[in-house]
This record gives sequence, structure tokens and C-alpha cells, in this order.
Amino acid sequence: MTDEEIIAAFHAIWDNYPERAMLTQKSREIIAVNPQWAKRGVKPGTLCSEIGQPKNHKGCQCDRAADTSAPVGVAFEGHHGKGFKFWVPVEGRPDWIVHFAVGSSVSYPTAAELAAEG
Repeated sequence: MTDEEIIAAFHAIWDNYPERAMLTQKSREIIAVNPQWAKRGVKPGTLCSEIGQPKNHKGCQCDRAADTSAPVGVAFEGHHGKGFKFWVPVEGRPDWIVHFAVGSSVSYPTAAELAAEG
């Protein structure tokens, strides 16, 4: 895939994701962001390591994912309880990483709560 095709695939998959997701390089330069990041002013060409406070980047696994060409996930305690962060290398471009979290910025209902809604 060309770089443009990878970026288009990222948007096709991640633009409807309810939480923040980005495509970044091992260098930390952001290649693409989904709308959840865009509406917070994050743009391609900036460094993901400069977003927010330095403490938010402790435990970053971008290098590990890029160096091993394998996805890395970690659990964390966040505002909505337990959450999970992931760094997933792009096939054919292991220096490009999809970084996203589950439970970082959204509180999800349980299956029972959804069933009760009908």
C-alpha cells in the first residue's frame, strides 16, 4: 500500500471510533488523526509526545511496537475506571503505529444496561 492508501484506510476505520485514535511514526510525528483528536486541535505534522502533560506519556509503548513489529497493549486506571491503550504497527510500515485507547474518554454501558434500554 502507498502512504496515501494507508492514511485513507486509517480514516475509513478510525473516523467513526468514539474515542481518540491517531496514526503516528516511531519519531512521534503524527501522520493522521480521527475526528476525536481533530476537534481537540491535534493535527498531522505535530508530535504526539507534545500533547498534554509529560506524565501522560510515561509508559508509552510506541518504540516497543515499532521495534518488535508487534502490537502492544497496556491497562490503566482512568477517569472512567479501567481502560486499555494500544500501539499497533501497520503491516509493511512497522515505523507507523496506530495508537488508540478504550475507556480513556468514554464511559461505556454494560451489556445489561444496553438490554434494559431495549
